[in-house]
This record gives sequence, C-alpha cells and structure tokens, in this order.
Amino acid sequence: MVNRHQDWLVSTLDALFLVPGGGGWANDMVWDWIITVGLGFTGVALATIRSTWAIDFAVYVFVFNRGLRRMVDYYIHDAFIPLNPISLTPLIVAGAMLIPVTFHAGRFPPRIGMVLWLLAAAILYSFAIGFVRVKLAALYALAECLSPLAMFAFVLLLRPDTKIKDRWVRSFAWAAILTSIYGWYQYLTIPPWDKFWLIETKLYGYMGVPVPTQMTVFSTMAERGPLAGFLGFSVVPMIVSKKWRPLPGFLGWAGVILVFSAILLTLSRGGLLFAIIGAVTYLLINRGRGARQIALAVALVGAAAAFGMERIPNAERITSRFETLGEMNEDGSYQGRVQIMSSGFGELLQRPMGMGLGAVGLATRVNTGTISNDQSVTVSDAGWFNLALTYGIPGTVMLLVALVSAWRLLDQRFRSVNLRDDHVLLARAMMMTLVPTCFVGDLLTGFSIFWLALGCGVVLPPAGQRNMGGADRRMPAPLQAPPGGRAPRTMHGA
Repeated sequence: MVNRHQDWLVSTLDALFLVPGGGGWANDMVWDWIITVGLGFTGVALATIRSTWAIDFAVYVFVFNRGLRRMVDYYIHDAFIPLNPISLTPLIVAGAMLIPVTFHAGRFPPRIGMVLWLLAAAILYSFAIGFVRVKLAALYALAECLSPLAMFAFVLLLRPDTKIKDRWVRSFAWAAILTSIYGWYQYLTIPPWDKFWLIETKLYGYMGVPVPTQMTVFSTMAERGPLAGFLGFSVVPMIVSKKWRPLPGFLGWAGVILVFSAILLTLSRGGLLFAIIGAVTYLLINRGRGARQIALAVALVGAAAAFGMERIPNAERITSRFETLGEMNEDGSYQGRVQIMSSGFGELLQRPMGMGLGAVGLATRVNTGTISNDQSVTVSDAGWFNLALTYGIPGTVMLLVALVSAWRLLDQRFRSVNLRDDHVLLARAMMMTLVPTCFVGDLLTGFSIFWLALGCGVVLPPAGQRNMGGADRRMPAPLQAPPGGRAPRTMHGA
C-alpha cells in the first residue's frame, strides 16, 4: 500500500478503517454491495414515487461515485477492483427513472413522445448491433446511454414548475463547486486513495506524476476529460444568471472563479472551450440576454487569472498547456483528432450499419474484467465521428431527427411570449453549443446538464406559471402575427 499523507482527512479515514498494522478491518465485497444497494434503493424509491429530488440525488451519485469507489478499493480491498459494483450506482439511480416513465408513457404529448421514441429507437438499434459484436459490453454501454435519456424523460413526465427547475440547475452548480474544491485538495496533496488508483491502473503517465502539484486533476470523476467537460458545461448557467449560482452575491462569483480554476488544473482545453462557447452562444442566440452577467464574469475571471495564475504551484505546466490554444495546427492532440476523423470516414463507409454500443469506447472491460480493451473495440474521442460509428447511418439519422424535433419545440416556445422563460433560453444555448463541442468529445450520450436543460426547456410549465419567473418579456417576439394575418402556432398538442 502506498504511503499515506498525514492531513486531517487521511488521518480521520485511517482511524475509521484501519486496524493496527495497516490492514483493513473488512476486506471482502460486502461493503461494496452495502453501498451499491443503499444508493440504488434510495434512487429507485425516489424515482418510483416520482419525487423531484430523484434528479438531485442522481447528479450527486454520478459526480461522487468514482471517488467513493477509490476509497473503498484503497481502504477495504487494498487493490483496484475493475468491476466494482459501486461504479454501477449512477446507472442504477438514473435508470430507475425509467420505471415511472414506462408506466406513464401514454401521458406524453405526441410531439414530445416522438422525440423520446426516436431517441429510444436509436439506442436500442445500436444495442442490437453491439450485442452481436461485443456481447456483455453492449449491456453496460446500453445502461450508460439510457441514463441521460431516463433523466430527460423523467423531467418531461414531472412537468415541474420554475422553482424546481432552478433547484435542479443549482444542484449541478453545487456539484461543480464541490468537485472543484476537492480538485484543489487533490492537486495540492494527492490523497493516498487517488495515488493508489493511478498506480494500480497505470494511468500515472497520462495523468502526470502522482506527486503534489505535478498530477493532472480528475477530482471525484473517472479521469480529467469527463471532469473538465462536466465543469465546463455546468458553469455556463452560473455565468449567465445569478439565480443559478448557489451562493449569494460575491460568493456566487467566487464559485464561478473556483470552477474555472479547477478546469485549468485538469489541463483540458476542451472544458475551457465548453464554458466559453456556451456563454457566448447564450448571448448571441438569445439576443443579448445575460450580457451584463457575462461581461462581469469576463472581468472577474480575467482579474483572478491575472492576479492568481502565477501563484498556482507549478503554474508553468498549466500555462504551457493552454498556450497551445493559439497553435492548434501544431498540437498533437488536435492532429490526433483530425487523423481519427479522416481515417474514420473510410471505416464508417465499410460499416454503414454501425459498430454498435460497447464497440466504440471502454465498455469492453465488462468482457475482459480488466482495464484494457480487446481488438474489437475502437477508442475514439472525436465526438461526431464516435457517434456515427457507434449508431451507424440509421441510428444517427434517428438521433438527429429527434434533436431537430426538440429544437423545433424549443423554437416554438421561444417565439411565444407566454411560454418563453429562462430555461428555454438555456436549452437553446446548450443545443447550439453541442454542435462545435461534439467535435472534441462525445458529449451527447453522457449524463450531463445538457439533458436536464433540454428537458426543462421543452416541457411546458404548469398553466398558472407560464408568465412567472421567466425570461424578460420585453424581448421581441419574432413571429407576431400582422393584422389579419395568420397567428403563430401554439404548443397545444405538442
């Protein structure tokens, strides 16, 4: 077992879980299953009674389950367990939302129902192809893909009011802040369970040297890429509206700065681009809405960077990484993605029906029981190509038709003064942000704030709240009917 740092958190956990001599006081899988069943049962119970807190619970389980699993591997097993059941808890909790959705499927309006059916049909089609090729790996990948769809459908089923929608967005913000705080702790100390995991999985080269200030931050998530993507998307609502910042006044802006600083510690340029593109897109697509908040964010984050960047330990490693944003043509990561895209088109033409779920990515570890893949798996982080290769031409068409249909519903709400609110504006910005950012990674099929924002934007609020707490009604409605002309369609029957 690796040497332990003697800070307060490590000392407390050592006292709780270790006996004299350094060994764990429980070393079998019973604790893993207790945690898995406890989290899973809570998620199923909340979803079954259609509690709005099921969404909040799913967010925190998704964000923190990997960190919890690493502590269990370190303290209980003293070994990395590739197929630890704790890793399944976010899939169980999110998937549980399908229970009430399935029983009440007939309650969805026809146009919303069509979006859900197209998404489900694309996933099931790709699962059938994948199951033939990679067997059990396709089952795990199916659960991963159904999780965001389940959350999206659950939001549509509940038809929450604005207050509940705002609370959900703030839950993502709280999760981003907490993972950023832990990310700084991780960067400055390297907790022994994280160091142990890096060494056991042989990721210490890719993630840097496992010593303080020389390791890439991944916080409580699987690795640095998913963390940066999660933070980059989650900080966008915090930037554009003060009601989505969980802390009041200046503390709210301190949270925004904290999240941006954690993105820097991941050394992932993608996360920074997601945040910038998301905020700018929100401003442009919603006719200047949120301009003051975005301008203030630029000023505060810029000032914090100017004052604090050089004070970050080992700052030169961070600055050298992000300076490559101005020289992308010479960057190895960028060139790698271009090469994947260029060679991938030929592979897609050879397999127009797609490779199926579990055949593109790392879900194959379900088959091998290790952290390595087999030869039937393609590992790709070129998002749109990854999507097309997984779902094939038929599945990709279904996904795109579903997204276009969702956009049309959003556009219809945006054009109605009575139906337009802040969540419609956020959903529109998130959808447009997805277009360029999916060239960096597969952000469409993962559990993220995108699917929550889309659900909150598409679903109609209760009739009594359709003019309350929404977007600025002074924004011009683009389709005002001329005298004697045809009025724009409403959302009735949507």
